[in-house]
Amino acid sequence: MQYFAWGINKPDVKDKRTALIRAHWDFIAQYDDVLIARGPLMDDGDLSKVIGSIHIADLPDDAAAEKFVHDEPFAKAGLFDRIVLKRFELELDRTQFEFTSNPNSPQFFVYRPSDTKPGVPSANLKLLHDVYVSDFDTNLVCHGALLSDEGNWNGNVFFLEFPTADDVSSFLRNDPYNNSNIYDYTKVHRWTMGGAENLNAAGALS
Repeated sequence: MQYFAWGINKPDVKDKRTALIRAHWDFIAQYDDVLIARGPLMDDGDLSKVIGSIHIADLPDDAAAEKFVHDEPFAKAGLFDRIVLKRFELELDRTQFEFTSNPNSPQFFVYRPSDTKPGVPSANLKLLHDVYVSDFDTNLVCHGALLSDEGNWNGNVFFLEFPTADDVSSFLRNDPYNNSNIYDYTKVHRWTMGGAENLNAAGALS
């Protein structure tokens, strides 16, 4: 079963986070075989300022997901204001780690929940959405559906790589789901792939 976890930082935790970054990397390394996506969210105006952490992993059950989320060093140290934990369904035939990145293009995280609009998109609408999204395969680091505890469709998340934020806005605006007013709201943040191989010693872009 797949799970989406988003730890939203409290204000002014940069020094504490930096002190724990290697412990965090060591902890996440235990889950390397089941990770689908990972990485920090950054402040748009200051990419050295991390405002949250995201992980998507394939885990046995809800109890294992709760353990993964709450045993993680940032969470144990109380760095998060809150943690969003939802079931997830990958809608690509690859993980983040199989994506071929363009180092000249920034990456973005998009959160589009549908918590207050229960119901599954119609088959026709889903087909239109899937066809539309497939045309942007080279821009999709990872994406999938958020699910309720009962397994019902509950929104989407996207990890995107586009030359500009305007390109991201255009992609989101023309999504058939968006045109059907199916989402509650949209949040967009700068994001990058996590791990020591992608980040500096503070766990952010250099």
